Amino acid sequence: MFNQMRWWLPCCWMATTVWIPLAAAPLRVLPIGDSLTEEYTFEVPFSAPDSNPLNANVENWPEILAARRAAGFSMGAYQSSLFSYPDLRNGGYKTNYGVPSFRTWDWVDVCQSDWTDTFSGDPIISLWYPTRLALDRHLGEVDAVVIFLGGNDLKSDYHGIFNNPAPPALLANVVSNVAWLHDYVRSREPGLPIIIATVPDVGATPEVAENYTDPAKQVVARARIAAMNASLIAMATARGATVARIDTLTDRIFDQVPLHLNGTDFNFGPHPENPPLHVFCKDGFHPAAMAQALIADQIVDALNRATGSQIPRLGNREILASVLGLDPDQPYLDWAGTVGGMFQNPDGDGLPNLTEFVLGTPPLVANSPFAFGIGGLMGFTPSVSAMKFAAITVEESDSLSAWQPVPPKRIETAADGTWWVFPSGGEHVFYRLAVAPRP
Repeated sequence: MFNQMRWWLPCCWMATTVWIPLAAAPLRVLPIGDSLTEEYTFEVPFSAPDSNPLNANVENWPEILAARRAAGFSMGAYQSSLFSYPDLRNGGYKTNYGVPSFRTWDWVDVCQSDWTDTFSGDPIISLWYPTRLALDRHLGEVDAVVIFLGGNDLKSDYHGIFNNPAPPALLANVVSNVAWLHDYVRSREPGLPIIIATVPDVGATPEVAENYTDPAKQVVARARIAAMNASLIAMATARGATVARIDTLTDRIFDQVPLHLNGTDFNFGPHPENPPLHVFCKDGFHPAAMAQALIADQIVDALNRATGSQIPRLGNREILASVLGLDPDQPYLDWAGTVGGMFQNPDGDGLPNLTEFVLGTPPLVANSPFAFGIGGLMGFTPSVSAMKFAAITVEESDSLSAWQPVPPKRIETAADGTWWVFPSGGEHVFYRLAVAPRP
């Protein structure tokens, strides 16, 4: 079923044989999802700015991966026109089965449909069976399936999740419905790798958060959705599926305020123009390109674990530069002003500008930010905000020639943020800091 092997083809000329490696074909992926998965190109106006409401200016995870990971990820040919398919798909990639507003039980209905539903008279139900037939056919043509559903289920009764004395039944139903869909796919293609995505907590969206503000109930609602995701993970693991932890993104939106990538801060609330420094689209419910790129990395990680592929993750710097069109070095540039590049040392104190930035020391005043104690104890206090942008590795040597990272067990962080590096016990000890922007 896999399409990831490398083949070597002989190419003969005269009496010599030369073996030419062929690159692995892209992993063929079929997502089953909702509006988080259907291409945002077809989901205007929320994915487009008010100034140009028919032209989406944010991308979702299939679009991000199709544009930037085409060598390793494919959903088939792209149809740019609406109604290109005789089923529930609007257009887009051939094997992308993202259907807006669909809940888990809607997809169960589709997979249980038969030919009589085409005569129902309902414009949606009449397309169930054609969608099932196309889905069944494409399941035999792909290398992996991603089931990414549940957000609309939670939205349909978030009031009950937030307010009811007992958790509503829909939380358990999400797990059982996704299990049913997993088993349906498995019954069609027994060896097909299946990724099951955890469900994003819709309480982290501005649309929901602004209407459900009781802090005690917020704790209860988060715990209920976390328990549902724990059950979903257990179900997926028991069936041999691979889990993509999308719920970690909404946990991060709840807990990291402001949400940032490498020190570039993002706005929680929506904006009518969908600018890049916002977490959500202008409707306040659908994640914008920044959040969708983080979803893409979780999907890529799960696909690699499930199939043995080596699709590169995007990483924060690529998300900032390629997906959002921002300068990933902006936090440093805002600090540096006219003092020069990261590795220049205008004050001559031996600390390059990037190190001065991370240590919170002035780049034009020679000084030492280090404190030393008995026996080689060393301390320094990095800037909390600058550490979002760059990482520090403390290295040591007894000869100034061979350097090794100091083991983490010998570095302690005090309550005031000071790093204390405890000596190795050798006769001589030298330290240096390796500072680099985060990937």
